[in-house]
Parts: sequence; C-alpha cells; structure tokens
Amino acid sequence: MAEHGIDGVISQIDREALDRETEDQRIKQIQAQREHIDGWFEKIKRAKKHDKYFRERWNSDRKVARGEYNSPVSVNLISAIMEVLSAFLYAKNPDISVKPSESVDRARMTSYREFANTIEITASRMLKDAKLKKKAKRWIRGAQTVGIGWIKAIIQTRTEKEPLMASRINDLTDQIENIRAKQIRIKFTDEEEGVLISELQSNIKAAEERLEISVAEGLVLDYMDPADVIVAIECGEVENYLEAPWITFVAYKNEDQVLAITKWETEKEVDRLKAANRYTQRPRKGDDDDKNQGGSYVLNNDEETESTDGFFLIYEIWSLDDGVVYTLIDGINEHWARERYVPVTGKRFYPGFSLAFHYIDGERYPQSDVNQLQKLQEEYNEVRSDFRTHRKRAKPGTIFDEMNVDSDSVKKITGSTTEEYTGVKLIKNLPLDQVFFSKKYSPIDVGLYDTTPIQKDMEKMSGAQEALQSSVSVEKTATEATIQEAGRGARTDARVDDLEDALTELSEYVIQVGLQLLDQADAERYAGPGAVWLNLTTDQALTLFNITIKAGSTGKPKAKADREVWGTLLPLILNLVENIAKARAEGKEWAAKPLIALLKETLDRLDDHADIEMFVPIVPDEEVEAANKPDPEAEAKVRLDTASSIDKAASAVEKLPSLVFSPEVRALLGIAEQQELTMDSISGALQGAPQVEAPNPI
Repeated sequence: MAEHGIDGVISQIDREALDRETEDQRIKQIQAQREHIDGWFEKIKRAKKHDKYFRERWNSDRKVARGEYNSPVSVNLISAIMEVLSAFLYAKNPDISVKPSESVDRARMTSYREFANTIEITASRMLKDAKLKKKAKRWIRGAQTVGIGWIKAIIQTRTEKEPLMASRINDLTDQIENIRAKQIRIKFTDEEEGVLISELQSNIKAAEERLEISVAEGLVLDYMDPADVIVAIECGEVENYLEAPWITFVAYKNEDQVLAITKWETEKEVDRLKAANRYTQRPRKGDDDDKNQGGSYVLNNDEETESTDGFFLIYEIWSLDDGVVYTLIDGINEHWARERYVPVTGKRFYPGFSLAFHYIDGERYPQSDVNQLQKLQEEYNEVRSDFRTHRKRAKPGTIFDEMNVDSDSVKKITGSTTEEYTGVKLIKNLPLDQVFFSKKYSPIDVGLYDTTPIQKDMEKMSGAQEALQSSVSVEKTATEATIQEAGRGARTDARVDDLEDALTELSEYVIQVGLQLLDQADAERYAGPGAVWLNLTTDQALTLFNITIKAGSTGKPKAKADREVWGTLLPLILNLVENIAKARAEGKEWAAKPLIALLKETLDRLDDHADIEMFVPIVPDEEVEAANKPDPEAEAKVRLDTASSIDKAASAVEKLPSLVFSPEVRALLGIAEQQELTMDSISGALQGAPQVEAPNPI
C-alpha cells in the first residue's frame, strides 16, 4: 500500500536516493573496470614498444634463415648447420626420472617408489601423446633462428576456465561449442544465413559421429611465436622471466572461437565484438624488400590486407602479482573477455617455457645462431659470387685482325659452331698466326676463392660436426671420426645442458599439475591396471618427488661410446653386486652399506646415471634366516673334535705324569704356576682356555 503524506514523500526520496547510490556504484565499478583494462592495454603496448628492436631483428633473422640474400650465388649453409645440430640435440623424447625426495617417510618409501614409477610412465605417455618430439624440434629451431623459443603447456580437463591454446584434444565439447557459436551468430548477426546454417548442419553431423568421445583430457603443448609472448619489462633480461610480474600470451581466434571462450550469448553481449579490432594474415610478397614472415597478422584496415574477414586478437595475461589470469580482446576496454580465474600451477606460476642458447649479459633477448653466423654466411656468398663472375668473364676465345680478312670470312668466323672447319680469305698474304690470336683473360687463382676458412669458422662457432658437412674433401678413418665426434660432443655440451634444463622444468610442471588434476582412473589409462596412485595435497605434490631428465637421453645413441662404458662398468658392477648379496644374505647390512655407496660412487665417476636400485640385490628374510641358522652336523663335528683333543691331552698327561709345562704353556692354558698338573685340570683348561696371543720368539 502506497504511503501518503509526509511519510510517503520521505520514503520516495529515500528510494530514489538508494537507486541513485546503486547506479553511482555501478558506474564507479564500470569505470574502475575500464581503468583496470586500459591499464593492462598500456602495459602491453609499452612492453611491445620496449622490445621493438628485437621484434624487428627476428624478422630479419628469419629472412637470413630462408637464404634470401641479394647476391648472385646464395648457399644456405646456416640452414644446413641448424638441421645438423637439431638432429643431434633432439632425436627422441627424454627419459624422465622420478624419485621420492628425502622428506618422504622411510616407512612409506616402498609405496612412494611404486607411485614414482607410475608417475614416470604417466608423464612419458602424456608427453608422447602431446607430440613433444615435434613441438621440441620447432622449439629448438625457434631458439636457433631468432634466439628464443617458447612452449606453452596445459593439462586439458574441460573445466570452466582453461588457458587459451592453439592445439586442442578435439572431442564432443568442441563440436558443441561450435554449434552454440553458430546459433548465436545466426540469431544476432547480419552474416549470410544460408552459409551459417550449412556450417551448423555440418557441426551437428560431426557431433553425432563423436558421441563416444564425450570429453578428452590430457596434456596439450603449443609452440608459441616469440612475438606472441610479451614479457613484462620489469624483469630485465628475459632469462629471468619466472620473476616477471606478468606475462601475456597472444592468440588470434575467429568469431566462433571467441564466442566459445567468452560464453557471450545475448544480443547485447555479442554486440561487444563490434568494437573489437579485426586482424587478418598478411601474405608475403616474396620480393627483396619483403621483411615480413608469412602468417603475420595486421589490422583489416591495412592497405596490404586482402579481405575484411579476420581474427580477433586475444591477450591472456598471467599476473604473478595477483595470482590470476586475465583475458582481454583488443579494442574492447569495458569488459573482460571472461572472468578472471586462478589457474592450477606447479611450483612455478607461468605455463610458458623458454629455450635459448646464447644469452648475452645485459641483453634483454639472446642472440640466435643465425645472427652469429650471418656475417660469415654473407662472406661465403660474396666469395662464391665473385668466383662466378670471374668464371663468367674468363671465357676462352680468338681475336683476329679484321682489316686483313674479307667481310665474308668475318661472317663465317663469327657464326661458326663448335669444331667447325672455317675457310677464310686473307686480304694480305700474311701468316695466320699474325692475323689470329688467342684472347687473353685473367687466370683464375683458386686460392683467392677458397671458402674452407669460412666454413671452418662457421663449424667452430656453431659446433656442427665437420664430418656431417658437405665441405668434407678427404675420407676420414674410423679413428679420426671418433676423435671428431668427441670434439663435437665437447662443443655442444652447453646446448645439451640448456635443453635438458628446459625439459626438466617442463616435466616438473606437467607432473606437479598432473598430481593435482589426475586420479586413479587416469593413472590406469596411462600406466595400465597395475598403476599405483596416491591422493596428495597440493603441498605434497610439489615437494615429495625429485624430477629430473636423464642426461643425454634426448640425443642420438652413441653406440661405440656406450659399449665402451658398459664394458668398463659390467665387471665392477658384478663384483660389487655379488659382495652386497653375500653380506646381506649373512645379515650383515652394515657391511653391505659401504659397498652400495661404492657402487653409486663408481657410476657417478663414470658419468653414468643408471638407477643403482636396479642392481642392488634384496635378499628375502627367509634366505637370511636360513643362512644364519646353526648347522647341526657342523656343531656335532666341532664337539667331536673338541672331545678328541681333550682325550689326547689326557692320555699325554697320563703317559707323562712328570711333565712340567713351561710358564708360557701354563699361561696359554690358564693354569697357575703353582697349580698341580692333573688330568682334570688340563681337561678343564683345554675346554675353557683363554685366547691369549703367544709371545713373539726372541
């Protein structure tokens, strides 16, 4: 019932004031959100401007890697060297080693070791399913070409909020999202309805065919273009990116994908996309002035674009300071693309992993192999081009005195072909050698065009093996090849260490996140029915296991070296294993421990990282008990021998009653010097004589 009089007026004023206050709060919230979003756009813009020099250099490095030079002769040695190094650095997926840490309770060590074995199998399978080898080769190629490569890793679980990825494990969820997005576009946009309906029908058909694959889960890896990873400038050198306050990952998505990410469904929400900037891929021109790599994105209003269709630029901002992930669409500053969320992470916050080989102190981004070898490559091309020009000009020929040969003969000479007999008519009766002369040209000095020093410098700088280069001019013996292989290993050790460190970080992250997201069913799916899985807290998942990559496990097998190492190890291991087994069988664990430590030290000294637990024998308790159980027959024999000795001694005493033992013998028997010698006293002494050491003879 409406109030009347002064009370009604006051109530109405209060309601209006409350409405105005609520509206003011809403406006303030919208303004605060806009300022927050604008602040992030400004940070991203400032970071991109700060790294402008490096971003331009990456394009230049890619052009060099493609072998595009302004020279008559261009031999792409850099590309060949990178292929050789890549093949040696990564030939197979790494061997992951997971062991319980020192903080694990000793009583539960056995179960944790079985769990660690399940983790190893699960992680290796996840990395294989995510096509790590293919992504890692591109990772290495990126580091070689522009100086740094990036891989982004997530475990796809189809939760409400997931990081943006280009790669996906396609399942029914994707088909449903595509159907929903097209339904929204048909309802709220002015696009060609017939085309959208046809596409929608195709999506529905695909969904019906994929009903059995309702939800797919697993590891997903993305190779990220360095230009699509924006690191906060506050961290200084990108090598310190884990301490950066934020990192932004860039993704270009079409309209269907954007609607699936944002979950925008109403007409008002879909209209937000009208304010967004659209991008399209700019084609490469292929001319000498083209500095753009293929696939680069530019705004649709750029004069070089070919269509008005395009992609939306999405910024996924991982804020270490806030501990959340923000998602923005370029051009929209009033709304987040989706609500901020807290991601599942490991000890490290960021899901991006960098790989670089040539960090320079004080330089924000590392150098690339291309950048380091570019000058030598240009010199090589210049020498080969000059050689080509010299050969082109140094053509043998014959010159003649035109005044002494009639015009018809001149035509015959200039039009003659190879090995043709040409008759000439001389105007004056002169010898032919006075009319015709060999044309002189500058002789070719091969030493001036020798490229061997350049090739050696390139191989020395890059660490590429000479035996694998096309510059090999002499056949090598097996010994020379072995020595050269050892040299190559020494030069590439630093690269191998960098790669293994990066792979270890990736494996740690995958396992730590997996321990929080996976369950027994997932473990059995990856490791089989016998998988052991423990439900751990987040803190336990991050601290109870040591995760490493076995050294050298990604490179090509070195069969000869491996055989030599194993030939040295095997006799040592067999001897130690036998002694350990013997000590443990006798129940002498105190004697086995130093032998186990010696075995571990032997493997470490030979730089072999095998798990010693595989070699150390574990003797069953019943075997130890059986080994230490007294032998009745042996004890009976000892008693008989003792009795026989006593009888012999007694007989000797009876036969020699006047025998007088020396003080030394009395001391050994424990008989006092004044004690009378009788059969009983001697028998008692023989049964319990103290073990006294005999004095040294004088």
